[in-house]
Amino acid sequence: MATARYSSTAIALHWSIVALIVIAFALGLTIDEFPKEAKSAAINAHALIGLAILVLSILRLSWRVATPLPPAPASLGRITLLASGAAHAGLYVLMIAIPAIGVPTLLYRGRGLDFGLFSVASPFERTPEIFRPLTDIHEIASYALVGLAVAHALAALYHHHVLRDGVLLRMLPGVPNDEG
Repeated sequence: MATARYSSTAIALHWSIVALIVIAFALGLTIDEFPKEAKSAAINAHALIGLAILVLSILRLSWRVATPLPPAPASLGRITLLASGAAHAGLYVLMIAIPAIGVPTLLYRGRGLDFGLFSVASPFERTPEIFRPLTDIHEIASYALVGLAVAHALAALYHHHVLRDGVLLRMLPGVPNDEG
């Protein structure tokens, strides 16, 4: 079966973002388990990974807008295509919104960012009445992103193992393009 694939740039951005989301989510879940002397570094790493997700997601969305999508398999129906479009839109919104919420959350905690070569101090005083609700929104949105991403992955596996329609092969790295 011929499989119209995404570009190597789209594939690299996709899997890089996936890896960073997994790491950021794991850090976010375990941040309170870090010893006191390592907690600040873990929070900073979480924030820097979040910024990387934001930048790569904007690049990915820009690439997607500028680069035509490969044609979907003819077997996909209208409802499936609409559901896929809605899921992808939700993923993009969350991948951009979560770090965009996380940065002010960090800053309103009175924390800055250490980029290694330079640091950016928070311009704000520690303001719990701002950072606490932002933290809640950031966490809820993170769970929504992971839930939607898991549903997305399960749908891809369903297409691959049950429908056998080549949908998963379109985004897997290292799969040769069958189109010749």
